[in-house]
Amino acid sequence: MTAEAVLSAARQMWPAPATVSLGTPASLPAGSRRQEFVLVPSAANPKLVVPVGPHAAAAAVVRSATAPGSMRAAARTALMSLGLRSGAAPLLLRDRLVVDLPDGAPALDDRLGDLLGREVLVGMRVGPPRANRKPVLQVVTPSGELVAYAKLGVNDLTDTLVAAEGQALTRLAAAELGDVRIPVLLHLGTWGTHALLVQSALPVRRSRRGDAVAARTNAAIASVARAEGVTQTALGDLPWWRRTTDAVAALAPSESADALAEIGRHLEQSADRVLAAGCWHGDWNPGNCAVLPGVVLVWDWERYESGVPVGFDVLHLRLQTALGAGVDPLAAARQLLTDAAALLAPFELLAQDASLVAMLYLWGLGCRYLQDDQAGAGAAVGRLQTWLLPTLAQACATTGAGAPMARLVEKEH
Repeated sequence: MTAEAVLSAARQMWPAPATVSLGTPASLPAGSRRQEFVLVPSAANPKLVVPVGPHAAAAAVVRSATAPGSMRAAARTALMSLGLRSGAAPLLLRDRLVVDLPDGAPALDDRLGDLLGREVLVGMRVGPPRANRKPVLQVVTPSGELVAYAKLGVNDLTDTLVAAEGQALTRLAAAELGDVRIPVLLHLGTWGTHALLVQSALPVRRSRRGDAVAARTNAAIASVARAEGVTQTALGDLPWWRRTTDAVAALAPSESADALAEIGRHLEQSADRVLAAGCWHGDWNPGNCAVLPGVVLVWDWERYESGVPVGFDVLHLRLQTALGAGVDPLAAARQLLTDAAALLAPFELLAQDASLVAMLYLWGLGCRYLQDDQAGAGAAVGRLQTWLLPTLAQACATTGAGAPMARLVEKEH
């Protein structure tokens, strides 16, 4: 997110007559109060928007922004948190977001305080370019207690996703999820014209490592799959299949959309294949979960669905882990198909079913990325012709699709 995008998000949080600006603050207008935030690490590359004070609140925002992916990242987070708590960091991090609020001006942090029944401040995590990027807020008390997370939609897509997460948390509130712990929905409503979600704060922690973690992750994924029951259903009768085929048919015309439609026609040859169907989180990746002693924390439920082939979450986690580690997307997707039988064996899928489920997963993911226009948002994975489509075309060509798929493989290369 650029500084301009941060400014745009802030103006939704503090709409007119509030004044939101970047840089050195001007003199405070009479009858107004001021809030200042530091842009970390800088206005040129903002990753966090942190209140300048109180120091304990600023430190809490940094600690709760995201789960560290490595020991080095954890050390950086701890160092930044210590610097903010001591008051030294704001002296070094000079780029500011300044909010001047006339008396009576609407302010999202005030609204969150009313909802939670206490005084709060907010910080904002700034994500990489992608179509579903939106303000994700850490809601903390002046004394540094993390009390909630909030999400604010910024357009039709993100409004839909924010509302969908609230609905998912409601559906799952009474589900038997084993060791899986999910946030509690505190509020689902609107701020201005956009969707607003407030949920309880799960502790942001780094997962344990080791073979036991993989087994516990699979068990957690299986618990989510069973959340609303598991059935044995023909592919063509799955709600997910109907939703996805309709979505592919409705895509804006493009070469990638045509390729997905052709792949879908190949997959339809397996419409009578009976598969285990249940639920999936929809975006199970290393940044959305933490495996801790006795509990598996899972958040970001905005893509939750039922009526889906069992195993999608395992495949998504493997693919996103590889992409996050810098593996080339084409190599990651092809390896995913190669490893599908082993990845899905704990879920008692036969090898031929595992291959089909992996192809279905990639096909649905491609549809999602085209629907969301991830390429237009600047996400590298949005360029399906460089990785996802040639992988699927080659897989179809080797499973009896013949000349049409062979032409797709040649075209995408």
